[in-house]
Amino acid sequence: MTEAVFLGTGNFLAPGRYWNSFVLDGSILVEPCPTSLPHLRRCGIGAGDLEAIVISHFHPDHTFGWPFLLLELVDTARRDGAHPTYVLGPPGVEQYLREMNELGSIHNVQATAERDLDLRFIEVDGTEQQAGALHFRAVEVDHVPYLRCFGYLIERHGRTIGYSGDTTLCAGLRELAGASDVLVLECNGPHEDGAPVSHMDERSVQTLRAEYPDVPFVLTHMGDGLDLSGIDGLIIPEDFDRLEL
Repeated sequence: MTEAVFLGTGNFLAPGRYWNSFVLDGSILVEPCPTSLPHLRRCGIGAGDLEAIVISHFHPDHTFGWPFLLLELVDTARRDGAHPTYVLGPPGVEQYLREMNELGSIHNVQATAERDLDLRFIEVDGTEQQAGALHFRAVEVDHVPYLRCFGYLIERHGRTIGYSGDTTLCAGLRELAGASDVLVLECNGPHEDGAPVSHMDERSVQTLRAEYPDVPFVLTHMGDGLDLSGIDGLIIPEDFDRLEL
């Protein structure tokens, strides 16, 4: 089994929950959200223990923890020595994260990281890929029209853990669900009246549940005031919960 530690389970607005992020087996960080570094510390997970960092798309609730995490990686490498750290994400991920540091006026951290760390960026392409010992496949999903967004199939201990990223009920999400032993699934909640659909809500979770009744769903990226009563097969963690997947 794989241990998942949920650093946060909320959506962009973080209504009563921190931003969505979780760690698998103490070594794979999924989404470097804005609070990822202090929550890693709170959960007793060292940044230096991370072997891979997984990014689904470039929205800030999924990425704005990067500058702080990067500095922690630099400090850890100075103390303990550097090891390969893989950063997985959509095409352009390395440039996007570099520009974030430039915008934050931390050119010195960027330069030090390039000198002292062994960062290995992998642009996902939909094929079976490998990052060190990690085997994974990214699946493109429909979230917003101006960003390429991905979910992931991650192989751990003979099981496939699926992660939806931010998505609507689309062909890519169904592909993820059909290939997963357990699916970590976003449930953002209903959209504002007239707003384009860009997330899962209760009804779409119920529809997917009916299509894949044998796949447990672990809900994250959750909005406020959700009514999930009557939907079987759901696991709803709180922030900082630890689950066996």
